[in-house]
Amino acid sequence: MPQTWLVTGCSSGFGELFVRQLCELGDNVIATGRNAKTKLAHLKSTGAMIVDLDVSSPASEIEAKISEVWDLYPGGIDVVVNNAGYILSGAIEELVPQELEDIMRTNFHGPMNITRSLLPRLRAKGSGTLLYISSQAGWHADPGASGYCASKFALEGAVECLSHELAIFAPGIKVLIVEPGYFRTRAFGNINHVPPRVADYAAFNAAVRDVEAGIVGNEPGDATKGVSIMINLVKGTGVAEGKEIPLRVPLGTDGWSRIKAKCENMIKICDDWEQVAKSTDIVQQ
Repeated sequence: MPQTWLVTGCSSGFGELFVRQLCELGDNVIATGRNAKTKLAHLKSTGAMIVDLDVSSPASEIEAKISEVWDLYPGGIDVVVNNAGYILSGAIEELVPQELEDIMRTNFHGPMNITRSLLPRLRAKGSGTLLYISSQAGWHADPGASGYCASKFALEGAVECLSHELAIFAPGIKVLIVEPGYFRTRAFGNINHVPPRVADYAAFNAAVRDVEAGIVGNEPGDATKGVSIMINLVKGTGVAEGKEIPLRVPLGTDGWSRIKAKCENMIKICDDWEQVAKSTDIVQQ
């Protein structure tokens, strides 16, 4: 039986690939994005429903949009792919509050507002999947990437809490975070750069941009393969067949390596500082 998917950020990259692959599988797809009439025109031939949705909109507007699209297909929405987002590049000292608020509005509050709008409906159904496209940046931080990393760290923390809540209130709803490394999409060609504000960072910013430019076209991840595996994870097919799917799944050798190294380093710190950590406990008389 076909599933109905709502996918955000479909103009290119993972979002576009989700639409194309899901439509080829015969599923129902609601493809969303900003200025959808023009930016998603290339997806009309897929058979997907094209819907205008800016995830950075106020919660009330997102709620109204979810109410509008919920009944586009019989049975409502089965899977939500929270994919929309962007990369912000800039040193912390050069960032201004508005820039941080903007990226959090898109990368964090957008998925959270969509989640809150859908949860009552999914709980009433007793089933559904909430898929969040995070990043290795939800674990591993790079100089100049604080805005992006902060949004992904926040998203993963909130979604982990959500997974525990739903285990109590709606065990039929699945929650999944996918953490890709560098995949060959347009993401690194569309980075938002903070304007230069502190002269001391000029050389640093130039070096960061050189690194970013060097990534474009050289990303090790195949986006088509990545999206295929994400669909498998939701459906329990292919590489996911017969497996218990964890909350977090890293994708790509580079992302997997960074996440694994971060975990190993944290375990070492816990081992090295175990006695100091435990020495702060109240001693029972």
